[in-house]
This record gives sequence, C-alpha cells and structure tokens, in this order.
Amino acid sequence: MLFYGAGKGQGMGISINIATHMARCAPLVEGCSDGVMLGRQKMHFRPNWGKRLVANLATLGIETTEGALFQEDGFCEAFLRAIGWPALKSLDFSDIEGAEFIHDLSQPVGDDLRRRFDVIYDGGTTEHVFDIATAFRNVHAMLKDGGVFLSCVGTDGWFGHGFYQVGPDIPWRYWGATLGYEVLGVWTFSRAGKDEPLLIADPTHSPRGATRDFDRPQFLFYAVRKTGEKDSYPPTIQSHYVDY
Repeated sequence: MLFYGAGKGQGMGISINIATHMARCAPLVEGCSDGVMLGRQKMHFRPNWGKRLVANLATLGIETTEGALFQEDGFCEAFLRAIGWPALKSLDFSDIEGAEFIHDLSQPVGDDLRRRFDVIYDGGTTEHVFDIATAFRNVHAMLKDGGVFLSCVGTDGWFGHGFYQVGPDIPWRYWGATLGYEVLGVWTFSRAGKDEPLLIADPTHSPRGATRDFDRPQFLFYAVRKTGEKDSYPPTIQSHYVDY
C-alpha cells in the first residue's frame, strides 16, 4: 500500500519539486552519517505525483519505484534512502510524531546537541518558529565543522503559511557573509510547476537586493557548509544596505 499525504498540507513536508531537488542535492550530503531533520518530514503528495517523481529521479540516474519511495505512515525515511541521503533522525518541540530529539528551537540548544550533526535538513520548519534567528543560531551550534545545512522554506506567495517568508539574504548575508559558511547553492522553484529551479546569485551590491516578482508561490531552497566557528562574528546586514 502506498501512502500519499494531503496535497494541501500546511505543516512540514516534501512535495514533488522539493523531492526532486533533494535528489539533485544528494551529492552534497555524500559521506554524512549523523543527520537530523527539523520536524519529522512527511511526503505531501497528490496521487499523480508518484509516477512523476519516479520519472524525475530516473533523469538523475536514480532508478527506483513508487513502492520504494513511500512508506505506509507517510513519513520520508524510505524516500531518503532511495535518493541516497543519510538516515536522518528528527528534532521537534514534542514527541507527537516520534522525534528522537525534543527541543524548542526558539530556545538555545544545550551542550548535548552542540556540534552533534554533519547534516541538518529544514523542510519548512524554521518559518514556523517565531524566534527564527534563534532557530538559525541553533542550527549553527548543532552542526559539526564541515557539516551541511539544507533548507527549503517559503519565499514568495505563501501569505499566512508561517510567521515568515525567507529571501536570499538569509543564505548569502547570514550564513555566508556573517558566519563564513560556504554557500553551495541557492534556488527557487514552485510547489508543483514543471519549470527548472532558478539559481539565485549573491544579491549583494545589486540594486535593491536583486528583488524579483514571481507569478506563483515559490520555495527558497539553499545549501551551505560550515567552515568552522569564530570567537566573534560581524553583524548581519541586508544586501540592499551594504553600500549605504
């Protein structure tokens, strides 16, 4: 029996274009073994998306079946195995969905979680944390040196979905310019459309932060690699204001 989650789910979840892009990014997490996802991710799929995902993965050299991608409880662990990601445990503010680590991301993590993981995946969780800056600082604290953080959050047209929509200044100006992470890639794409992901360059020094308009709701998907920790960090300045 295949399980397809609600097509209009509002919580954390992996839909067709997110799933395909996660597969594209599998080489970025190759060799990682101690991973965690923020919120246990579900497969939010419409019934006709399963065959489409199998076809998409085939173009990436991943031969699989719908039976191998979807598990009966609707969560994503089978999918992660199929696309070559490491096994990810989950961290949540409650154990209602079986998370292995219980922590409120709006509060600083303890020593038991510091530098513990070499890959962290945020599939639309941080935008639902009111103190989103603390959530990002927690990710930084939990990553090992050399670890990879991948995030997929609403960026345009997701009015009412979470507390925040996130723009490219988060990966480029916070993770890159302030914390010194290597920015491995920043993309936008829609939830269900068939257009290829749009690569987003560093907006610094571009007019008004290289703002753009979209004709349908978009996700921002980015991947960054931690290069180490410092005793102090410069302030985070939006790209639009760097040259003021």
